[in-house]
Amino acid sequence: MCLLAAAAAGIPAFDGVCVDFRNEDALMREAARACRDGFMGKLAIHPSQIGPINAAFSPQPEEIARAQAIIAAFAAAPQAGVLSLNGQMLDRPHLLRAQRILERAAHAQHAQ
Repeated sequence: MCLLAAAAAGIPAFDGVCVDFRNEDALMREAARACRDGFMGKLAIHPSQIGPINAAFSPQPEEIARAQAIIAAFAAAPQAGVLSLNGQMLDRPHLLRAQRILERAAHAQHAQ
């Protein structure tokens, strides 16, 4: 419910803590799930959790490259509502997601 309410309000939602703070595998699973579900980050209760959380929420190079390609395709066809890239149909939600990925990448780069 928190995630849906935050999305409707246009504000980022953050996942709760992993209380098993010595279990990095559990933390990574929780963080990956939270990122997949749309959370923008995860709360930490121990300094050792910061690195794994940042890694889980930082876009990978292939995600960044794809986001850049999507944004470039829409920039090349600004009037298009739908277009094709590498045989896949893309529309405005794909563009918005690509923009968010690049924003996350820029934030992750700045945080380092």
